[in-house]
Amino acid sequence: MSQPPLTTSGASRPIVLVHGAWFGAFCWDRVIAAIDEMTDGQRRVIAVELTGSGSRSGENGPHITLDRHIDDVVAAIVTNDLDNVVLVGHSYGGRAITGVVARIADRIARVVYVDAHAPVLDDPGPSAERRATAAAHGGMLPFSGVRFDAELVGDDDELERITQQLADHPFATLSGPWRVDLPAGLERVYVHALGDDGAPFRSYASVCSADPTWEYIELDGPHMLVYSHPVELARIIAR
Repeated sequence: MSQPPLTTSGASRPIVLVHGAWFGAFCWDRVIAAIDEMTDGQRRVIAVELTGSGSRSGENGPHITLDRHIDDVVAAIVTNDLDNVVLVGHSYGGRAITGVVARIADRIARVVYVDAHAPVLDDPGPSAERRATAAAHGGMLPFSGVRFDAELVGDDDELERITQQLADHPFATLSGPWRVDLPAGLERVYVHALGDDGAPFRSYASVCSADPTWEYIELDGPHMLVYSHPVELARIIAR
């Protein structure tokens, strides 16, 4: 699907970005740079560091739940006194932003799910394989399942730099209920990655593409669109 041009509509809306499993706020760096360039630095953008991730990896552990991550995002919005927010979640971050909307819907103007879990399907829960993996790693899930290589991020040095920042993901964040109905009238966008490693999100994408209350956009890239398509994502998020 072609993308509409960037306009000044909603230009005063602050943007809050929520990363997925294993990564941290750093994964949004290219997207933020593109937003800053497109908007002459006039948009306020906050990338939330979820507990146990990125610079907060020292807090990591199997005790961390989805509620804890929802708390992180709510705190970033409330502490900074943000309203009319464009709330963006990549991958697992879709679960977190869904919970945020359930708590502070009055502060959220638009949600953007970037190849993410979206509250449009009943959740069957983690697979037996994933449960076994978590059990074998003390309640944590090691990085796996998505394309992440030197070609994607630029070169071997950049791949090594980013890889050193990855953190195991707490299984408890994936094992509880999280689906809620989004408020009527809330602007909602689903961005789907067409790469092979985006397959786990195709069921969400299929529902959103058929629902006229969602704006549905496809990008021909891997699940980690934050690295492969930062400019395209910036245009979608910032317009």
